[in-house]
Amino acid sequence: MNRLIRIWFFLFSFSFLNFCWAWGPLGHKTAAQVAWLYLSPKNKQAVSQLLKGQTLPSVSVWADGARNQAEWKHTTWFHFEKVYDNQKYLDNLKKMGPDYWKLGGPIQALYLAEEQMKDPKSNLLEKENAIKFAVHFAADLHQPLHTGRVEDNGGNKIKVNWGGMSVNLHQIWDSLIIYEAHHDLLNGLDEEKQVQAYTKYLIDTYQKPEAVPSPEKPYDSWVAEVMETRGLAYEYIQDSEAQYAGRFSNIVDQRIFKAGVRLAEMLTRMVENQPTTDPLKLLRKQIVSIVGEFSQFLSLKPKATVSQQEIYHQ
Repeated sequence: MNRLIRIWFFLFSFSFLNFCWAWGPLGHKTAAQVAWLYLSPKNKQAVSQLLKGQTLPSVSVWADGARNQAEWKHTTWFHFEKVYDNQKYLDNLKKMGPDYWKLGGPIQALYLAEEQMKDPKSNLLEKENAIKFAVHFAADLHQPLHTGRVEDNGGNKIKVNWGGMSVNLHQIWDSLIIYEAHHDLLNGLDEEKQVQAYTKYLIDTYQKPEAVPSPEKPYDSWVAEVMETRGLAYEYIQDSEAQYAGRFSNIVDQRIFKAGVRLAEMLTRMVENQPTTDPLKLLRKQIVSIVGEFSQFLSLKPKATVSQQEIYHQ
């Protein structure tokens, strides 16, 4: 029981709202710290200058808070994809239809972030925001329940008893698996030291040639990866907390590590103004062939007034 109390203390000492919507702060900040370690000294300096001295981990949760503000409300839908079982990303996009297309998703948002960063007309604040959005959405796309089932909002409607607390399946994947599986590593540390400890663990465990992901893979392949795990997340929800965390902690750890490595690749392209890879160019063309030129109706720039929209339910 003492361990469960410590876990809940960790969670509630962070932002519970953020924790409900994305990787918890520990997951996001650790992915950002992994990315930071993979950046060259020159690019670290460039990122720091654009962030006005803020650290990459510290801005990694900014997008969650921003969407609660009227001028950023339109970015709410960029945090998740809704994908039906046994569907590939592009096939699912066709199925969802125009009402859903106009809301956007994290894949389109990552394209927008890179393009905004590289646009010579973008001012320094727009470039800063491009990095903040990129660091967040890249991590979101690696959380299996952020490419969630349409019918239950990515596990948010699936109630689970976890240590005597009523939570939902999405919350378990956001943070609870990490804290249950790594309580010995994280116990007694403040947030900053937790990020450092968890990052070191991931680097020590996964920084091997065969484990580092290929930079040539397009964003829809990230979706395909998480879809391989998503069904299992539901299958074992009757497990105890320790059993469930033990079954999936390696997957969660790998997702966060891969998010960090891939984010570093993306940030390198952004700050060095490198060409987008051919696989990413092809995916963008395929998306445009379905939804139209999304940069004309989706934006990572603030809006003065934003009307309330409802999440599209198929």
